[in-house]
Amino acid sequence: MSAAPLGIIAGQGVLPLRIAQAQKQAGRSVFIVGVTGEADAGIEAFDHQWIAMGAFKQVADAFKQAGCQELIIIGAVQRPNIATMQTDEGGQWFLEKVTQGRQLGDDQLLKTLIGYFQTQALNVVSAETFYGDLLGPQGQQGKYAIGPHQPDIDLGLDVVKAIGGLDIGQAVVVAGRVVLAIEGPEGTDNMLRRIADLSPELRGTPEAPSGVLVKMPKPQQDRRVDMPTIGAQTIALAAKAHLAGIVYEAGGALIDDLAATIAAADTAGLFLHGLEAPQDD
Repeated sequence: MSAAPLGIIAGQGVLPLRIAQAQKQAGRSVFIVGVTGEADAGIEAFDHQWIAMGAFKQVADAFKQAGCQELIIIGAVQRPNIATMQTDEGGQWFLEKVTQGRQLGDDQLLKTLIGYFQTQALNVVSAETFYGDLLGPQGQQGKYAIGPHQPDIDLGLDVVKAIGGLDIGQAVVVAGRVVLAIEGPEGTDNMLRRIADLSPELRGTPEAPSGVLVKMPKPQQDRRVDMPTIGAQTIALAAKAHLAGIVYEAGGALIDDLAATIAAADTAGLFLHGLEAPQDD
């Protein structure tokens, strides 16, 4: 392990804090760049700097000044409006690169961001390198099994592979072999909120939950960033939508506090299951 501080670009949620705390306990210092308006205020317990989205040179300079050689990017952020995003020199480099492509999907944006940091001699590494316990395990988690929902899961896997290959999203909801929603730029949480507004005839009810959230990495995804994430909020919103359960790729999803997430799923009556990673065609 490098003796240099670990750099962390922190978006929403507690995962950046968990990794920072784990590194502190392991004896390694961290330096956190919190995305303004996104990161948890808890980052202020560590060496940190708040920087606005688009000021990528400022981010790189802050890490280098702190002595960082490698960094991780973790935590969701609201997708910026590329046309109006305020940028510095690094942000302009980023915009020039991404606007050359025909699509501005999240995967393309993040790969370009990684490329920029590489030009600044900063190595972007995977979060699980520093906190492998975040990775969701294989098999049934908790007391509820998949049961009769395999057809919905199978359809969901086909759909999420298709939309992922097009760099659209990482998640889909299927109920009764009908695709109720696919994830777009709004993210999984807001997709689940949309499901909750559908007619009970299409989704489940409190007495008879139905439907499955399938959340998987994109086939071409750079797994150093934007790994599918599941936590208490995911469980709560899936339960509110009266879904029957959630499946993810074992080793291909980050779970915030596995024990607490399993307990929440059990309380909500949801199954939570890690599927074996698909084999390459």
